[in-house]
Amino acid sequence: MYFTFIEQVRARLAESDVPIPAAQAYLQVLTNLNALSVLMAPDSDDDLNSSELAHLTRLFAQHQRRRVQMEEEHPLLAVLSRPAGWQGN
Repeated sequence: MYFTFIEQVRARLAESDVPIPAAQAYLQVLTNLNALSVLMAPDSDDDLNSSELAHLTRLFAQHQRRRVQMEEEHPLLAVLSRPAGWQGN
């Protein structure tokens, strides 16, 4: 399951020099990704048929592409959205 701690990212963005419109749009994309991930989770109470799941999967992919695009435009977004204690590249 995909999950980002939105409030943590929001706090980090507030202290950054990322333009406010870009920060708000990025937070919306992350929020949408979280919501779509919950809807697509196999333990969800809602039984999705294959066409509904396919639609959610397409929406998730579109939001992921948008996230990548925004992170390419503003590389700091990728850093600010990392989980606490993240160690890697």
